[in-house]
Amino acid sequence: MPEFIFSCLWYLLPAALGNHNASCGNRIWLPSILKRGLAKIAVPIDFGVKWRGCEIFGKNKTWRGLLVGVITGMIVAGIQALLFFNSDFFVRYTIVDYRKVNFILIGSLMGGGALLGDLIESFIKRRLNKPSGKPWFPWDQIDWIIGAMVLSSIVYAPLPKVAIVTILLYLVVHLCSDRVVCWMGIKKREEVN
Repeated sequence: MPEFIFSCLWYLLPAALGNHNASCGNRIWLPSILKRGLAKIAVPIDFGVKWRGCEIFGKNKTWRGLLVGVITGMIVAGIQALLFFNSDFFVRYTIVDYRKVNFILIGSLMGGGALLGDLIESFIKRRLNKPSGKPWFPWDQIDWIIGAMVLSSIVYAPLPKVAIVTILLYLVVHLCSDRVVCWMGIKKREEVN
């Protein structure tokens, strides 16, 4: 059972870290030239446009976050593929077969899917007049998980058992990690759902 739990967590790690880094994009250590470049695209995805009197996605959903999330997903999937090709342990416990799936493709789909799920949830939240940052359990915690799984299913669809266990595990991980990063000062209280 611990091996299966590890496999499920490992499977969605590109999306999890992509989603996390997207919201911490301005606090990630990077060389100053990259920081300045990312700062230029730290504008809302909806460009502040309003629909029916309210924001489409909200000011916290930025192009910088989207780019950081997708790149993080690709980097993490690249590390997974490297370990997969160089370790019997990771061959045994990696759900995605990197001999058949391109790590850049699945990493970008997971990172982008996580953020797409978050955007859809934000759009719905705005339509229901829920303020940005106000908790909306469990949707705040699983929007990115479902988005990542759906979009990455273009190249790899997990078994239903894997999908269900992964959603439940990351629901718990998300709740715990948000509290920890807030306590550490990495995220602000209003950014934690």
